[in-house]
Amino acid sequence: MSKEELIEIVKEDLIRHEGYVTEIYLCSEGYPTFGIGHMITEQDMEHTWPVGTPVTDARILDVFHSDCSDAYSDACALFLNLDSHPKDVQRVCINMAFNLGRNRLSKFKNMISAVNEGNYAKAADEMIDSRWYKQVGVRSKELVEIMRGA
Repeated sequence: MSKEELIEIVKEDLIRHEGYVTEIYLCSEGYPTFGIGHMITEQDMEHTWPVGTPVTDARILDVFHSDCSDAYSDACALFLNLDSHPKDVQRVCINMAFNLGRNRLSKFKNMISAVNEGNYAKAADEMIDSRWYKQVGVRSKELVEIMRGA
């Protein structure tokens, strides 16, 4: 499966988990966000735009592809030979990298080791044993089940 095909599958998961919002809003942590969970940074042209300002679908998809490409690179950096793991494991790893970023995901040392060893049931257990699991609700339960079923 190509990177592009995998990102399309992950995109469906992320829209379900992050939503698809066509205006600037404040996320649960209070950060200005739009689209498919894109937290606005100083580098974004939307940096000074007020909450409620509309954002085009073209801009949302452009930023999403950049964010997802970053998440893919982060997952590849943390999980050995990511493309050798089952598609569903790759989906979970990229989704978590998108949600957490490389720095926070890198702290899931036992989960990363379990994935790298091909022990996906143990990786699922390690996902449950985290603050993230309790914070993200339905998303974490779904990702754990995907990982466990791999």
